[in-house]
Amino acid sequence: MGLFPLEFTDCLQDSPYFRDSLHSHEKELERTSNNIKELVKEVKNLLQAAKHLSNAQRRLSQRLTDFKFECIGNNQTEDEMVIANSLREFGKLIAAIEDEKDRLLDRAYEQFIIPLENFRKEHIGAVKERKKKFEKQTAKFCASQEKYLGLSTKKQDTLLQEADASLELERRDFIRAGLEYVCLIQEVQERKKFEFVETLLGFMYSWLTFYHSSHEVAKDHKPHMTELQSRIQTTRDHFNASREDIRSLMSKMLEVRQSKTVDPGILNKMFTRSGYLFLMEKKALGTTWNKFYCHYQREGRLFCMIPYNQATGKMMSTQSTESFRLKTCMRRISDSIDKRFCFDITPEDKSSSIYTFQALSEEDRSLWMDAMDGKEPMYVHAPKPSNAHQTFLDQSGFEFVTRCFQTLENRGLDDQGLYRVVGVASKVTKLLSAGLDKKRSEKMNFDEPLEWETKNYHQCCQDLFEKFA
Repeated sequence: MGLFPLEFTDCLQDSPYFRDSLHSHEKELERTSNNIKELVKEVKNLLQAAKHLSNAQRRLSQRLTDFKFECIGNNQTEDEMVIANSLREFGKLIAAIEDEKDRLLDRAYEQFIIPLENFRKEHIGAVKERKKKFEKQTAKFCASQEKYLGLSTKKQDTLLQEADASLELERRDFIRAGLEYVCLIQEVQERKKFEFVETLLGFMYSWLTFYHSSHEVAKDHKPHMTELQSRIQTTRDHFNASREDIRSLMSKMLEVRQSKTVDPGILNKMFTRSGYLFLMEKKALGTTWNKFYCHYQREGRLFCMIPYNQATGKMMSTQSTESFRLKTCMRRISDSIDKRFCFDITPEDKSSSIYTFQALSEEDRSLWMDAMDGKEPMYVHAPKPSNAHQTFLDQSGFEFVTRCFQTLENRGLDDQGLYRVVGVASKVTKLLSAGLDKKRSEKMNFDEPLEWETKNYHQCCQDLFEKFA
């Protein structure tokens, strides 16, 4: 299977899947560099040890035969197949030549070693330098992002606006570094199809030119090499023609991102929304906020969290991927937490667990809530002085009232005078205290009439409606 293509849209989203493809391309270029070094080493052995020339020639032939020439994509064009198979053909040709090679060795260093070393140092080396810049920019952006999201809501508006502008500049530099890095990798991957193979092709021509004894072998291989030369030129011409288009597309993607007309969170069509979120986790030493790459499918209401560090490009070793079906999503009340852009989600199979996430911005939070059909918290004003805080009935309170209604429906027809008999105040207070406590409410037996009388449930509902109406 070939390498997955690196799309600019995937680069904007910077998902773990994109980083995984990026690592594959980096490993392939590193493997190419190592193989080039091995090829150069073998030719130097030919120059230094003429008496072992025949054995060195066999090893070089084997190196070429085993050389894996990866191309982008699963389906290769006919030109790419010919170019990829050309090294194997070169190996067969070298294996057929065993005569003395003195005239070739006099020019081998200039015709073969220098071009390959230049290719490895200038082009593959440039990718390595660009990789350092990209990793540095990634670390800088992630650090700035965490610092930005760590700002308290109590900060002055001017400071928050300055932080917004600073983070946007960092994001722009990070995206530019990523797109430039992807563009350079694509160039080197394409360039090796003609420059690298072209150098080897010249080396092969030198073998045929300077060895009279290989004349017949040259006649047999000349049609293939002529065709290869044509295909290399075609590939070069295609590269030159498409290079400007690629750079133009990169510039357009930068303009699109800067104008915010494209939301990276919906670029992956498999998911309703995807992107990075910070999860609040309570530890023994305090509360921490850990970064996760999350994606959500509205059709199955499936929410998945992947602990991933952009700066290191690795999964967090101490955490594992978690998936669950979403039950509810609700915006977090600003006064209830010292962080901005927060919202809560509740899983279906773990109703007692509530996950608190921090989005990357107010706009990002709105987009996540829209994707998950999120709701605003229900504020209900209690009859308190004007300077008192607002109160509301939380999720546990709503669940308690719902269960009270269900109990009244089940028992109401069998209890006489239900809506005229008032519950005992002490028992009603005790029932309310237990019902509004999440842990105690889960252990309550609503179906046992001897434990709680029906009139107490009725009085609880009435008291709650009077309090929060």
